[in-house]
Amino acid sequence: MKEMGELFYRDAYIRAFDAEVLSCTKTKNGYGIILNDTAFYPEGGGQPGDHGRLNEIEVFDTKRTGDGVVHMTKQEILPGTKVHGVIDWERRFDLMQNHTGEHMVSGLIHRKYGYDNVGFHMGAVILLDFSGEITPEMMRQIEREANRRIWQNLEVEITYPDEEELQQLEYRSKKELTGKVRIVNIPDTDICACCGTHLKRTGEVGLIHLLSVQKHGEGSRIEMLAGDRALRYLESVADQNTEISHLLSAKPLETAKAVQRLSEQNGQLRHRAVQLANSYTAYRVDAMKESNETVIFREDGMDADSMRYLANAAVDQKKAGTAAVICRGEDDSFRYLIISRTRDLRPAGKKLNALLNGKGGGRPEMIQGTWRTDERILTETLKEVLEENQVEQ
Repeated sequence: MKEMGELFYRDAYIRAFDAEVLSCTKTKNGYGIILNDTAFYPEGGGQPGDHGRLNEIEVFDTKRTGDGVVHMTKQEILPGTKVHGVIDWERRFDLMQNHTGEHMVSGLIHRKYGYDNVGFHMGAVILLDFSGEITPEMMRQIEREANRRIWQNLEVEITYPDEEELQQLEYRSKKELTGKVRIVNIPDTDICACCGTHLKRTGEVGLIHLLSVQKHGEGSRIEMLAGDRALRYLESVADQNTEISHLLSAKPLETAKAVQRLSEQNGQLRHRAVQLANSYTAYRVDAMKESNETVIFREDGMDADSMRYLANAAVDQKKAGTAAVICRGEDDSFRYLIISRTRDLRPAGKKLNALLNGKGGGRPEMIQGTWRTDERILTETLKEVLEENQVEQ
């Protein structure tokens, strides 16, 4: 078969080109079109396929098959048609920034710690999986070193070594390679076999920011952004921090301390609020008469701990045989908590969930969850299911 052209390898910066349609095949999602030459990079090596247009017809994905590079469209383009292709350059350049940035980070980690890159995914955030443990401190050191390589504006070299040269070359690869191997070399940073498109110099990456590192399997996963994505992310973080600094009357570099102080004050206030809520509960329960009946408390705005405290107090002080606490939620749902020492509440809970569009469960002596229903129906149903004779507080 005639070898298909791969203009994206001959010139990764070309944005438009002219070609001829060799074939057009109907697929379940539209049409797959093969050209005699193309600047559209097909999905591979962790890099997504290019988007763009052929004669104003949208190309929504590009893939490689045994027949060549396939351009996915929603409209048919007949074989023999001359087409003018334009790739979505903003998207491609973003992918090139992040792909080259990934090589820099992976290469530096391999050089410094000997870890292999065992996973790579280019989504909204770039995910890098490594074979060993990486601490936050190690991650920040790698980030600094990667950005220094950007400032040096190093050349990104693409070569195709022959078999003898390849034998002498130490390069990263996730699998054993044979035949023609494409090597991406960033001096003093990385040497890796790769089929993706890359920038000419590291300066074009612009910026590398590593978002987080966490344990992943037997190794570590790093989330990263490069180029315009990293800049936009840091701009958003800076804008939010500026707003927080204004709200807290704190300098931008002192917002963490201000939030810590606020958190401590909030903890003290929550503790005081719990004390007041418990005092209220004790006063209310003390004022009740002894009863072995079912008592329903309606307490909007009460948190789960306070609901439990109220129900336990009513049952333990013999002011109720069964205590149900109902609290309206912010989304017009109703939170419930029911406690009894003398009956298994689970059958009643299942029935109430079925009747009141609810979910939840628990132990024989306590059930809790939420209901989504009309308040009038709730009260009537709860009375009917729990007990015919009850006292409502």
